Amino acid sequence: MPLCQRCSLLTISELVDNDILFHPNLASLKSSAGEEQGCCDFCSLCWKALLKVIDERRLNNLLQGESAWDEGEQWTPTIWLRGWHFYDGGRHDGPGAEIHVSCGVSLPMSYDGEREPNTNPAPSVGARLEVYKLPGQPRSKYKAVGQRTTLDQNHPELYIQWIRSRLDNCRTNHKACSSGSSPDDDEMMMPTRVIDVGDDSDSRGFVRLVPTSGMRNKYIALSYCWGSDTVGIPTLSRGTYTAMTTQGVRLSELAKTHREVVLLAHGLGIRYVWIDALCIIQGDVADWEHESRTMARVYGNAILTVIAGRSAGTKDGFVANSLLKGGSEAWCQLLIDSSAQTTLAIGLCRSKNIGPTSGRGWCFQERKLSRRAVIFGEEQLSFHCVTENAWEDGETRTNLIPAPLNKPSGAASLTRREQALKEWYKTVFQFTQCALSNPHDIFAASTALAQQTLSALDSNSRYLAGIWECDMARGLLWRPCYHFTNVRSLKIPATRPKPFIKLLTQETGSSSTVTRAPSWSWAAVEGPVGQVEWNPVQVARHRDAANNLMIRPKYTNPERWSLDERCGVDALHMPACELEFIGRAVDVRVLADPSVAEYIAAREKAGRKWTTAVRKPAAVQCGVLLGKRVDVGDDAGTVVDDGSGGGWGHVVGVGLFDVADERDGLDHVWCLPVVSDRGLMLSRNKEGKFRRLGWFLHEQQDWFSRQEEGEVCLY
Repeated sequence: MPLCQRCSLLTISELVDNDILFHPNLASLKSSAGEEQGCCDFCSLCWKALLKVIDERRLNNLLQGESAWDEGEQWTPTIWLRGWHFYDGGRHDGPGAEIHVSCGVSLPMSYDGEREPNTNPAPSVGARLEVYKLPGQPRSKYKAVGQRTTLDQNHPELYIQWIRSRLDNCRTNHKACSSGSSPDDDEMMMPTRVIDVGDDSDSRGFVRLVPTSGMRNKYIALSYCWGSDTVGIPTLSRGTYTAMTTQGVRLSELAKTHREVVLLAHGLGIRYVWIDALCIIQGDVADWEHESRTMARVYGNAILTVIAGRSAGTKDGFVANSLLKGGSEAWCQLLIDSSAQTTLAIGLCRSKNIGPTSGRGWCFQERKLSRRAVIFGEEQLSFHCVTENAWEDGETRTNLIPAPLNKPSGAASLTRREQALKEWYKTVFQFTQCALSNPHDIFAASTALAQQTLSALDSNSRYLAGIWECDMARGLLWRPCYHFTNVRSLKIPATRPKPFIKLLTQETGSSSTVTRAPSWSWAAVEGPVGQVEWNPVQVARHRDAANNLMIRPKYTNPERWSLDERCGVDALHMPACELEFIGRAVDVRVLADPSVAEYIAAREKAGRKWTTAVRKPAAVQCGVLLGKRVDVGDDAGTVVDDGSGGGWGHVVGVGLFDVADERDGLDHVWCLPVVSDRGLMLSRNKEGKFRRLGWFLHEQQDWFSRQEEGEVCLY
């Protein structure tokens, strides 16, 4: 690992909490980091780190000695180093040890040691490098708490040692993460079946399925992606059940991911593991449904959940970290000081991305349910518990543990129920960003999360296809995220999940089409959805029937929005459920696309800003809504002539369709105000029942308040 003359004299002691002049300019650094023989490994790391944060235009400017900022502004081109976050042991909350590399620095030292005036008009261009300890290096006064378990910097027990240290620390010191007064209380009620991996005195050639029958013991739960290639992978079935409980399965025959979690359990001294493919009877619908309803216990009671985040399939395994695979040795060593040969390793910063499991719906639920989890992420390990999050690069973050839900800390605090609902809406937002191999598993894959929410809500609050009956008005006003965000990852247009074709009779071959969810449920669309109104003012707004709430349940004593009994937190599929309530559903016209653009332009020209509830809508997903003219007093609002006759003329709102394609060919919709400034857009079938198409913003509340109330059935 060659170093240039400058870097061979550089030490960690110099860098800690000091600004060190490194190169006179970026061109000099690039030259020292060049690809030719004899290039400097540390200069190369600094160059690669800066390339990640400097765009092409600024890079060219800097290489030519010009300012990285606006033309004509002064710039200090020097390259500086500074070491941060070196600890002498003990707890810390923040990043691990790192070296900052900056092009330009405020009040830098000049070459003759004098402070230069601050000639930089803007912050310097900076990047970071990780500092970590290599296995076998002696202790030093500068402690880098990070490590790397990659293919070229690994020994067999390093990742196990790290996990064991984090697990032991959590069990011993984190009261909020413990189930009792001592670590032994982690022996909790086990799932229906577990895999016995043996102990140190057993042969490790076989593992065996064990029905628990109420056993209490420590076990590991696995969360992973099955992947598309599952051919030949041993699983539990009715045909293999007897052999797996008596003879067991040879460890070498297991899929690589399953085999590696067994070996990890051996390394941690934990005798049992839970793996869905080996503990749920595959192909048995009744067993799958029973076990799906117990996921809160499976993952909540595990002493540790192992998340195979970096693995896309069961056959791939998850332990090996191929971050530096392929000869890209993006690391080097620097001496701690000139008087000793002890070194610390320097490398490019690693991503905290989890990997393929972060986008899977079942895995999302499993991660949320776990008390403790170790994630084998794309580029590093991380450990997460109720109390803190820790990464292999040395960063540690303490979690803010909320006060008990039944003990509000002040007048402005949310109640126990509101806190639970707030967490639920955040969960739905995150969950709908994930994918499911079978889209019709959406309620099954979130049933344990709903069970947890129910425990914090009033006992009489029912769960209706993803929406809580005690918060129906707010729950109905979910919105596809592409309506109101500019975040690229959330701008995915909503689509309708394909219906499921269910075979009714094998003899006749007759079938029926089953939708995924009622039209009014957020589960009726695929794609990210949001419901972000949970601050106290907005909460009150959805509770105030006198001034804001414009719908009410049809059934009273107790209040019920539906008499349908097919819904509930334990229902794994909820394709149909009818809501029945009292409201003002009104027929309105939808203007054609050119009129939408003209109206939006006129609206903005008049200084009428769009509410934060929606970003400026595109004509393809929205429509200007016209209602028939009525006497609304002095304020008639915006009046237009759509040329159709019949008295249509009041602009009563702007509607946004959940699925843009469903706007095509529609010239009429029904609008149902829900709260004082927004409501639902609906279509009506021949039986007079309604189906959700989207939502709308009111432009004329008075116009809606003059419409006749009636019964509304929403399916």
